[in-house]
Formats: sequence, structure tokens, C-alpha cells
Amino acid sequence: MENSDRPEALFLDTRQRIYNLIEQNPGLHFREVQRRTGLAVGSLQYHLDYLAKKNIIRIEKRGKFTRYYSVSGPQLGEAQSTMSLLRQESLRKIMIFLLTKRRANNTRIADALGLSPSTISWHLDKLVEAGLIEKKRKGRKIFYKVINPAQAAGILREYKKSFFDELVDNFVDIWDNVGK
Repeated sequence: MENSDRPEALFLDTRQRIYNLIEQNPGLHFREVQRRTGLAVGSLQYHLDYLAKKNIIRIEKRGKFTRYYSVSGPQLGEAQSTMSLLRQESLRKIMIFLLTKRRANNTRIADALGLSPSTISWHLDKLVEAGLIEKKRKGRKIFYKVINPAQAAGILREYKKSFFDELVDNFVDIWDNVGK
């Protein structure tokens, strides 16, 4: 798409609103875009497809989620997969817990987050597979820790407003005050 076509593609207020939301909140999934815009599912799908066809946004399908990113806005590069996982509430809570505790075992994480150990194990496996956390055996226990805490904390800090999450707000305030 030529630059001269861009204003035409974003001429409608609805498309401009969708684009601005995606540019400010990279990695939102379809239902979250729908909730934040209040558009009907069919209408939103039409506009998202149009913006993708005009190469203004790009669509990434991963697992059961379809996520949206701006083509010309801030690019996440390697951090895109981290952002995609942090958009999932349970994974985000686990990451924040591990960022604040440095390392923990499954039972401690499950107790702190109020989730079953089997659910925590499933989420931890996803985070290990994605290369965000590592697990190490110490005696009979397995401990988990974040591999690149600065990157994860940086994403949470930079996109704090996009999460609408008090836990993220509190974490970023603490992280900033500790001087990390």
C-alpha cells in the first residue's frame, strides 16, 4: 500500500479508532478489541480484515488467539511473543509473581495465585517452552525463575496502560521504586 492510500483507509472514524487501539495496545486479541471498541463482531471483523488487507495492521494467529499489531507503530521484535503471553491473565500473574519473588516452586505459585497446581504446571510449561522462564531442580523440588526479567518488566512498564490491570500497575510502581 502506498502512503497516499493510508489516510483513505483510515478515513472512517471507526477504522481510525480500531487502528489507534491496536497501535497503543499491541497484541490484543479479537474479543478484547471488541470489548474495548464496543463494535458488533461482524462489523469489527470486517474493519480488521480491511485494515489487514491494506497492510495497516498485521494479524498473528497463535493457538486459539488471533492477535493484532500495527504495521507502522512501535514494533516489538523478539519481545512480541513475550507480549502475546503477557496478554493472558494467568500467565501475566505468574510472570509478575516470579519477577517479584525471583524464583518459586509450583506449590508456592499455586497458593499465591489461588489456582490449582495442575493449572499452574500447564501455564509454567507454556512459559518454559516459550523461553521466558527456566526450571531447575534442587533436591526433590523444581523451581522456576524468569530468564530475562528486564525484558518482561520493560514490556509491562511500557504498555502498563494497555493491560487495565491493577496488578501490573502495582508491579511497575514497585519495580520503578526499587530502581531495576
